[in-house]
Amino acid sequence: MRAFLPALIVVLALATPLNAQPSPFDMTPERQSEPEVVKPLPTTPSPTTAPPAAVVEPTPPPSVSAPQPPAVNAQVRRYLVPVDSLVLSGEVAERSWSVYLTQEQANSAATLNLGYQNAIVVAPETSRLRFLVNNKPLIDEPVQSPNGVSEQSVAVPPGLLKAGFNQISIDVTQRHRTDCGIPSTYELWTDIDQAETFLSFADANASHLRRIDDIRAVGVDEAGKTSFNMVVPAADQRTTTTSLIRLAEGLAILANMPNQSISISRDAVPIQKPGEMTVVVGTAAELRDVLGVVPAGGEVAPLAIFADDAKTGPSTLIVTGPSWESLSSAIESIVSPTDRPVAVSRAALSTQTWRSPDAPLFLSAARLKFSEMGAKTQQFSGRRFRTDFAVGVPSDFYADSYGEATILLDAAYSGEVLPGSHIDIYVNDNIAATIPITTRGGEILRHLPINVTMRHFRPGANTIAIEAVLMTDADAICAPGAPPGGKRFALFDTSEFVMPQFARIGQRPNLAAIAGTGFPYGRSVTPIPLVIDHSQPETLSAAATFLSRIAAAAGRLIPVDLSASAETVGNRDALFIGPVSQLSSAVLTGLGISETSRTEWGDAVSGAETAPNTDATFNEWRDRLTGRGWRGQISTLEDWLNRNFDISLDTLRLTPRADSIFMPSSEATLMVAQSPGPGDEGTWTLVTAPTPRNLDEGVRALTEQVNWSQLGGHITTFSAATAKVDRVPVNRFSFVQTQPASLVNYRLILSNWLSANVLSYSALLAIFCAFLGLVTAGLLRTLGRRR
Repeated sequence: MRAFLPALIVVLALATPLNAQPSPFDMTPERQSEPEVVKPLPTTPSPTTAPPAAVVEPTPPPSVSAPQPPAVNAQVRRYLVPVDSLVLSGEVAERSWSVYLTQEQANSAATLNLGYQNAIVVAPETSRLRFLVNNKPLIDEPVQSPNGVSEQSVAVPPGLLKAGFNQISIDVTQRHRTDCGIPSTYELWTDIDQAETFLSFADANASHLRRIDDIRAVGVDEAGKTSFNMVVPAADQRTTTTSLIRLAEGLAILANMPNQSISISRDAVPIQKPGEMTVVVGTAAELRDVLGVVPAGGEVAPLAIFADDAKTGPSTLIVTGPSWESLSSAIESIVSPTDRPVAVSRAALSTQTWRSPDAPLFLSAARLKFSEMGAKTQQFSGRRFRTDFAVGVPSDFYADSYGEATILLDAAYSGEVLPGSHIDIYVNDNIAATIPITTRGGEILRHLPINVTMRHFRPGANTIAIEAVLMTDADAICAPGAPPGGKRFALFDTSEFVMPQFARIGQRPNLAAIAGTGFPYGRSVTPIPLVIDHSQPETLSAAATFLSRIAAAAGRLIPVDLSASAETVGNRDALFIGPVSQLSSAVLTGLGISETSRTEWGDAVSGAETAPNTDATFNEWRDRLTGRGWRGQISTLEDWLNRNFDISLDTLRLTPRADSIFMPSSEATLMVAQSPGPGDEGTWTLVTAPTPRNLDEGVRALTEQVNWSQLGGHITTFSAATAKVDRVPVNRFSFVQTQPASLVNYRLILSNWLSANVLSYSALLAIFCAFLGLVTAGLLRTLGRRR
């Protein structure tokens, strides 16, 4: 006993410092304890599974002490968020997309990791976050991470993942801690952390690509971007560019990621990272200095394989052959499955890699149920319900001034919902219709028709959102500690979206048609003249990125002709890509760009002092003096007419206003312009910047999904400093015949044109009335009673 007492005193003395510092007071709710998930270490691949080329054995993972969690090898991480920002806002929100996995990834043991942070006003006791893989919930927990990004890990059940596309879904239900008003619902958000949301695979072989179809599994990096790094020793030769552009387009269509880019260099081999793929292209003789080992057989026959190379890293796509003529065959073996014939129409736009399901493409009058567009039956007990779906329209859609789609709504609201509540319809975040709730006692709505204006539709995919704003007496009182209310609103997936027959005729210029479906280049069966400088890697990379983005939007390969010059293009559709200083006067003049931009624009971006811009100074003074004098009164009247009746002075013209010569601002670092070619034939599109570096970086930024959808008008500029996209609207345009002659289509075209030109419509109506009066007077003079 005497020996035991000293030992006990020593133990108590050591334990005292541990309890000396009390834990700080924390008002955040207690988090539920969860079992620790042990992430498996990657295994070393067996030597018997080596690809045809030399294999780089993975470095063994470092040893760790017992208390530390096992590290996850970055080589086997597959990041899941395909966008640069994924924020689930409001009381209910959901996002679904698809992720392509290889056979090895599907067979490997996997762990799902989710990182997120939420607003501090989110009440964890009534808010939940779910993460589903192939419709199976893997994570379902309270939303309780206001102080920073928290991570949750869970083992993926065997057999859940499959080779090919797997659906990923995240949904959240959020309630406010203290406020019951409608405005408070806009304070609720959960931000998904891209860098901490990924699948990790236990088998190191899961990070290796082996088949051409595995290109679809390139994935994204921790910022939601995808990069194809092409190493081509003969990149500066004109004869190789056509094949490189075709390969870039095929890779972009196969991967079909929302934020993908192409870089082309002669010898720079980047370090492999998730979301990136190295593509080495050249003859066997050219690749000896690039690759550690040239694949066997490449000196005698065309070859396209994945290999783990000592210099370029694992999963390098090698395209080689004895000559560049044979290389074309190897490239065709990769891209030919993506080459859809022009005559074959698409039933849907491929959006599943960032939004699932694919957006159905409406080419004429049709109707679809919500269930066919991904909107499911939902019941809601909060204050502001919102859900959305996507629909696609073709590039020659021409019904923005008169057309109306219809939603046949199947819904119900409870008796506690008060008059003054309303159901709103948004198209591409623009309000398109509002249905007020005027009766008490609840109601079941069966195919309630809601007319939706199509003025906000644009070629390509369009997002249609349904929002129900619900007011109740309980929310007005907002009693502390009140239990959550019952179901207030229900939306049924038997609701329908009805697209009427609409006019179809192309327009030029129309940059929105390029962004939506690649028009007019996506419809071409002959090679498109592409005028670029082959000697600059930045220009070549920008051209490959821009054309691959157009090809992905068009859903088919776009053939190009690099033998043409600005002088020999003629009246054909053409693309001009390069720094502004290298453009000819004929190109700038034809596209309405000031020739002084070749010198002054570059100086403005680099910070050199430039002469004052007369147009900009005039506009600044006009804005400053708005409201003063009779000109100010006219401007105020125009704003009032536009705000209340959607009438502007441009619609009160018999002839459209001429486009003025455009000078890009000093903030702009990229410009895309489009205009009819010489003789009003063909479509010319220009992509330019002050320097080759600005061009490459600007095209990469503009082709990202968040910016690409803003491309439109006659001219679009992008500022790298502010990430802002500005558009110059179209004043004068010409029609492009895209459909066979039809009286029905011509009638719809005329209806939309007259709706957009109010003064012309009024003049025609007056002329018709005068003609009718003269005819009536003549008939009465001949047939009427005489005295």
